[in-house]
Amino acid sequence: MRVILLRHGIAHDRADPACPADPGRALTEEGRKKTRKAVRGLVRVGVQVTRIITSPYVRAKETADIAAEVLGVAVDNIVISDALLPQAAPYAIFHALHAFDHSDAEVLCVGHSPHLDRALALSITGDRVPVTTLKKAGAALLELDELPRPHGELVWLMPPKVLVELG
Repeated sequence: MRVILLRHGIAHDRADPACPADPGRALTEEGRKKTRKAVRGLVRVGVQVTRIITSPYVRAKETADIAAEVLGVAVDNIVISDALLPQAAPYAIFHALHAFDHSDAEVLCVGHSPHLDRALALSITGDRVPVTTLKKAGAALLELDELPRPHGELVWLMPPKVLVELG
């Protein structure tokens, strides 16, 4: 299975006194624009996902909605999963993906840092210590050997700047 890990776009600043609690933080207008361009960049590099799994936090769901629109993924194929919550165990992503191992060849997971970085590290090194840092609207493509065992290969990692330029 090919898995694209996508960090959510730029969200409401936590330092702003009007900022809601973390689960309710939404994308900013700039975040929506850059995310749309970044996802267009994913299209340019050949991403063809059939399912999106997202964290239930607002900024991640908004990122997933933008990705679904740009990538042509049906709303019915967006799954909200606690496995992509910031505090979830990195293994949880692979267990969530296992449910779609035989139905979807390429899945997009939308989540948070450092959770996605830990999951990526776990899949390529066997350890949860991050070896990368996904920036907001940055993405990585993993080729997973088998699920739910988190073992695979990092095919590419693209910062948002590169994705935006491609898009």
